[in-house]
Amino acid sequence: MKMKYIVLGVISLGIVLGMLLQIFNLLGANDYFSAALLLIGLISFVSYISMIMKKLFPEFKHGLPSDDERSKKVKYYSAGRAYFFSLYIWIALLAFQKYLDSDDTLILGILGMVLSLFVSWLITKNKRGSE
Repeated sequence: MKMKYIVLGVISLGIVLGMLLQIFNLLGANDYFSAALLLIGLISFVSYISMIMKKLFPEFKHGLPSDDERSKKVKYYSAGRAYFFSLYIWIALLAFQKYLDSDDTLILGILGMVLSLFVSWLITKNKRGSE
């Protein structure tokens, strides 16, 4: 339980430091537009991580589990359903492979997998009677 918070903190710190170094490199190369976009991304990332930490801190402080049984069940059911959806997406992409570049096929397949997981999670989360 404690390891999850340490890993999240270390990875977040590494990402923030990497983004700061890249901002300084872009400013040194007089690429102000890219530096401004990266700064907006950095601010968004830090605010998102702080919201996550605020949500997780009371659970960590009181020793409560971060996932309950229903959220674990929703995660497993949606992952199983998304697996089969992604198989159909890959079959469709392989059918149209001669019209697409290999990089495009790979990118579309990965995006399809992500979208199928997200849609499956939304459907399963809002479904009643899955307790």
